[in-house]
Amino acid sequence: MRRAFGAVVVVLAVLTLSGCGGVLLPSFDEVRDETHVEMQKIVDRLPEGVVVRMDDPMPDFSYPCDSGVGISYTGEWGVYVADGFEIQPWMDEVRVALLDDGYRMSDLNVPSDITFSVLTPETDLLIGVDNDEGAVEGARILVSGYSRCAQDPEPRK
Repeated sequence: MRRAFGAVVVVLAVLTLSGCGGVLLPSFDEVRDETHVEMQKIVDRLPEGVVVRMDDPMPDFSYPCDSGVGISYTGEWGVYVADGFEIQPWMDEVRVALLDDGYRMSDLNVPSDITFSVLTPETDLLIGVDNDEGAVEGARILVSGYSRCAQDPEPRK
């Protein structure tokens, strides 16, 4: 029994060191879902009755990971708000509240009052929030999310 266990440990170590046992990436659906959960946390901070409608123009958008292995989900929701809702004061409050809740400001922030990006406390997902009051379709908040790397459901050739 001890010899069999030892053999399994040796085989796993060899596979891991040779690259065959590398980290298995999560599925694209899994990382998209966890990114949506974090994006929804931003939307949930809006006062009740403010959201008029939401759209998701990029439900399955992805790009290759920097490592060259896997893909990353990139989502953007347009959250249209009721006439008269003041987006900027809400964004200022949310930015402070997120930092109080353990989020960290991203290094990708540009010096602007109308946009910010944060890293989530536990998963380090990048979440962006933009004030798009001047949108043709009506005042909206853009909530974007960028996932960790995942398996490519359709490997590129």
